[in-house]
Amino acid sequence: MRSLKILLLSAFIVLVSNASSAQAWGIRAGANISDITGNGWNTDAKTGLYVGVYKEIPLVKSLLFIQPEVQYSQEGFSTANAKDTKIDYLTVPILAKIYAVKLLSFETGPQFGFVVSDNVDYTDVNSFVPSWAFGTSLNLPLGLSINARYITGLDDTFDNPTLSGKNQSFQIGAAFQF
Repeated sequence: MRSLKILLLSAFIVLVSNASSAQAWGIRAGANISDITGNGWNTDAKTGLYVGVYKEIPLVKSLLFIQPEVQYSQEGFSTANAKDTKIDYLTVPILAKIYAVKLLSFETGPQFGFVVSDNVDYTDVNSFVPSWAFGTSLNLPLGLSINARYITGLDDTFDNPTLSGKNQSFQIGAAFQF
């Protein structure tokens, strides 16, 4: 698993290091509203934060871009009979981004999550969680944008067949592009 992390991080660094004047860097941050869904889960959503960097790489000028990102994401959920569950991830989304008009863009693509820390003591947390992200952005002047993104887990959060459940997150935040 460690070699997979190193491979993905290396691929991201190579992708990002191919600098071109048409490429744009940015930072993004905001709130996560996350929960878990699956068999037998009766949970409430938990709010956390996310912060990260991204790069827009043009494929079709002013229309289609690839947007790799690296971000820190606080996720988890609450249950009535247990303490709040907190799982922090280093996520690497690699999104296709389409500008419908200059003011509005849509994005979708895979996201790879690596557990950084957790407070789960009742089972093992999977250290790698693949997800799929869907989002939209309202692109304002001066490089500022307001964005919303829905992320759904593709694999179980826990390494336990009796606790099958997948992460679900809604992100709302802002980004600034340089």
